[in-house]
Amino acid sequence: MIVLLALASGPLPAADAPAPTWSQLSPQQKAFLAPLETDWDAMAPDQRVRLAKFSEKSSSLPKEEQDRIRAQMQRWAGLSPRQRSEVRAHWKKAQKLPPDQRRELPQRWLEYDQLPQEKKQQLREPAAAKP
Repeated sequence: MIVLLALASGPLPAADAPAPTWSQLSPQQKAFLAPLETDWDAMAPDQRVRLAKFSEKSSSLPKEEQDRIRAQMQRWAGLSPRQRSEVRAHWKKAQKLPPDQRRELPQRWLEYDQLPQEKKQQLREPAAAKP
């Protein structure tokens, strides 16, 4: 989801770049962006432009990277609006961290991801209690 969030929160595209509708995407772009099809036309124009441009370059990525990004898009598409909002808030918070702490985040996430479900739940409970 990091790639999607980076694309969604990056700098705005040039004003002359029109936001494509789903029907205007090439077959290759549609194949790559398929997990986002149902949300595509409701996305912000700048977001559609960035994703469309990124999808044009996706064919040059290694297959494993393409698969990883598609999996991220599928997870994103499966989130509720509330969950997406929470992910965006976490992303913004992470972007404000000092660079050394930001570099630690992937490793810390891997460590968390390997914890048993019970331990994850214990860690989430105090966070859920915060306003």
